[in-house]
Amino acid sequence: MNKSCSILIPNRYSWNGICLTIESILKRTTFPNYKIVVCDNSMAKNNRACEPHKVELLDGDDGSRLDYLREQSRKGNIRLIEILKQRKKYGHGENIKKLLEKCETDLAMLFVSSAEILRGDWLDIIISRIKMDRDLGLARFREGGNHFDRCWIAPAYWANVMLLNMRLYRDFQHKNDWNQGVIRLSRFKHPEIFEYLPAPANSEESPPRVFTDTGWKLYERLKYKNPNGLKMQSFPSGFLYEWMKLIGGIDRNSHRPHHPFVQQQLKEVDQRLAKLRAQ
Repeated sequence: MNKSCSILIPNRYSWNGICLTIESILKRTTFPNYKIVVCDNSMAKNNRACEPHKVELLDGDDGSRLDYLREQSRKGNIRLIEILKQRKKYGHGENIKKLLEKCETDLAMLFVSSAEILRGDWLDIIISRIKMDRDLGLARFREGGNHFDRCWIAPAYWANVMLLNMRLYRDFQHKNDWNQGVIRLSRFKHPEIFEYLPAPANSEESPPRVFTDTGWKLYERLKYKNPNGLKMQSFPSGFLYEWMKLIGGIDRNSHRPHHPFVQQQLKEVDQRLAKLRAQ
């Protein structure tokens, strides 16, 4: 089967991270039948109290790269979905839902907005690992546990780098629900997950709440509501470090770009982007 794949990138205030991601994909990816789709909500007002709409660096750079994305779209390098208005709780999960709704290819590669592809065969390698008739995709699994000693965190498949078989996904995850959430432990359907773990010492509530991350509902359905026995395969050993460089935390910390951690990440992005463009 000649498979087609969409690389789906949620984006919000990623500075040059999104440039590095797109340009390294275009320059190095050898898989012949792929497209890049970006869902950007940088211009939509954020209603979270902890995150102002825009926070600029000293040079006036607010982290938005919408002009860059529009230019890439005009050149035909990407397909751009712009979210200019959003619901009160619109976030990363909603961007993923929008991208998957618009996906028209056999496979969907959910990807981060700040990364560099290092090896050209990255897509070939992971696509070759799934059986199209029974494997839902590939992902990194994160176990549930004590989250920063403040609450529980449910197990999840990491949605930042995840390959999905779209034919199976549409039948399996028909609600297309990627929202994060917080649930009281008394209402959480699977409290046995945390039975043998030490309880959070600095819990905000008693009993502790359960934080359900972006990939929890996909894991829950595969674990507990999976009559056809579909599987999520794992990435090859070392894949997330040898085939790509993930520079995480930039969009998540866009409300504090002057923080030393973010400054270090932005500096690394700029250095890597300059080197890539010089090649």
